[in-house]
Amino acid sequence: MPCLGLVLSGGGARGAYQAGVLAAIAHVAAKTKIRNPFKIYSGVSAGAINVAMLAGNSGDFVESAKNLVSLWSHINSDQIYYADLMTLSRGGLQWMSEFSWGGGNKDSALRSLLSTHPLSNFISDKCHFNQIDKKIKSGQLRAVSVSALDYESVSTFTFFQGSPDIVPWERGMHRSERTNLSTEHVMASSAIPLLFPPIQIGSRYFGDGCIRNQSPCGPAIYMGADSLIAIGVRRRQDTWYSYHNTSAGQAPSVSRVANVLMNAVMMDGFESDIHRIEQINQSFSTLTGGQKKKVAVHAIDYLWISPSVDFSEIAKEKGSELPRMIRYLLRGPGSIEESREMLSYLLFTPSYCKQLVDIGFSDGMKEKDRIEELIVSKAAKSHSVKHQANP
Repeated sequence: MPCLGLVLSGGGARGAYQAGVLAAIAHVAAKTKIRNPFKIYSGVSAGAINVAMLAGNSGDFVESAKNLVSLWSHINSDQIYYADLMTLSRGGLQWMSEFSWGGGNKDSALRSLLSTHPLSNFISDKCHFNQIDKKIKSGQLRAVSVSALDYESVSTFTFFQGSPDIVPWERGMHRSERTNLSTEHVMASSAIPLLFPPIQIGSRYFGDGCIRNQSPCGPAIYMGADSLIAIGVRRRQDTWYSYHNTSAGQAPSVSRVANVLMNAVMMDGFESDIHRIEQINQSFSTLTGGQKKKVAVHAIDYLWISPSVDFSEIAKEKGSELPRMIRYLLRGPGSIEESREMLSYLLFTPSYCKQLVDIGFSDGMKEKDRIEELIVSKAAKSHSVKHQANP
């Protein structure tokens, strides 16, 4: 059965951008009267949160996308993490103690600077995971997945819930596990290292799914998608140097080094993944009809949408909206301006997120013709397959 997959990468508050793009897709879908264009959802980090909100909603995709925009447009940092003086002071003191005395009691060791209990409660309250099974059984969805990094094996684990015919896969450092998705899986996928705590699932601990994930499109393809709409949260990589190389000749501050590390850790793997898909498509196009039937790969039709602006530049102008203690901590190793990359991940404020939503909607509407082409083409192929199966 032809399947259009939705793939969402992520990185903290930047997930608001995806909500805007999804609103544009929903607008096109409603116009074409195809209210459930996607059969497969796959997400990492903030993308995992967005995927869970879409799949764990009783409505169709168009309605779920509108609800997602509303959530992001009104979100506040106190719905995501605790940033009060007591919590941060305790964290700072514990870290100082561990660095000074070699860790001490491992059972009571602090594993992050911020507490994300509010985010866990937020996801549990807003996402109804029982809806995923209902949508799969009804045929509205084929599969939903979220990915996280296993800190023990340093492998990417994709937790998926889907049709019984989907076979779990293992490719190098990427493994999969069939499960009933829950708040813990989404929390694990969005656990930004050091800032947010690792999440225990079974006997293993997991962190943010963006870490070392060079194939964000892989899970959707393994679960059966033959076409994709992929939404990133970072401006395409060829612009990174020109936008951030602004102080040549000066020794980097701690903040600037932290920005580089955050940029590397929270990589948006779409750049290399899309390049691989293009190479496979090009090679596949040179095969004859008989040869195409013999190979294990197939062409993937795709649309990749990425931000038209640099979110760290926007975050720099809105740094004053962060909780006071977070601003204080960021100013310690450098200026707020130098911490703009981290700001762009932590700035869960209505003003910042609403601006990202608006940018996402604008970027999505620029691709409205291509979006409509993918949605309509996939719906037509699906209808044709059903007609052949039930003449």
